Amino acid sequence: MDDLKPIWRVNRRPRFTVLELGEYMAAEDGPRETILRNMRYERLSRSLIYRLLWPAVSRFLSSPTRDKRILAECKITLEEAIKGAQNPQQKDNLTYELNALAAFERSLNALEIGGLNLEKAAPRRLEIERVTVSVRPSAHIRVSRQRGNDLHGAVLIDVAKGIVEPKTNEAKARLTEGMTHSAIILHQHVVETTPADGKPSPEHCFIFHTHRQERVVAPTNYKKTYRNIEAVCRNIARSWDGIVPPPNFDKKRATYRS
Repeated sequence: MDDLKPIWRVNRRPRFTVLELGEYMAAEDGPRETILRNMRYERLSRSLIYRLLWPAVSRFLSSPTRDKRILAECKITLEEAIKGAQNPQQKDNLTYELNALAAFERSLNALEIGGLNLEKAAPRRLEIERVTVSVRPSAHIRVSRQRGNDLHGAVLIDVAKGIVEPKTNEAKARLTEGMTHSAIILHQHVVETTPADGKPSPEHCFIFHTHRQERVVAPTNYKKTYRNIEAVCRNIARSWDGIVPPPNFDKKRATYRS
């Protein structure tokens, strides 16, 4: 029966994506409390996760010639899926995904990947002070050099739903700050995965928001900021079990994830 299905998932350990942790780092104290509560007591719903677009973007970026037929095929698949959608929510999610594809295609020049060698990247988990961070690069970057070790980096394409237009300069700066933190975390992923004969390169680790066409690169002086990220993650891990559930939380309709 529908009234007995779980509608909550309680995460026993703190979990973030790279983008979520960057957003948290840039948030003020009030929004931070809300973010943590929603992360620990997660409302189950039909989330928008771009099942078709994500792999298409990754295949396109890592293809030797940046083959646009990959994106064209994704568009056809999404349009057919929209026609066959069984419910309004599914149709809306697929439409958001199709719009995100169009935004990505419009933003290719702003992406600034000409001359870069992009390779397929596998998702992995990064552990920061007992906080699990899901890292899903759109592609890895490798720059060959005649002298010195090859440079290694990564790009993460943020195909966020809708067009985010910050209303104030402060709001815009906060979004950019969040992306900067995410780029630094992405760089840490590169540090941990670069082979011994390679060199991690902050300037080749960047987050790109398709709708805003904003490209944010990890700063070269990232170490102090990363230490702050580690300190914040320690605080998150320490306080995690004490997070108070929302008023409408029903433990009888909850599942638990370690």
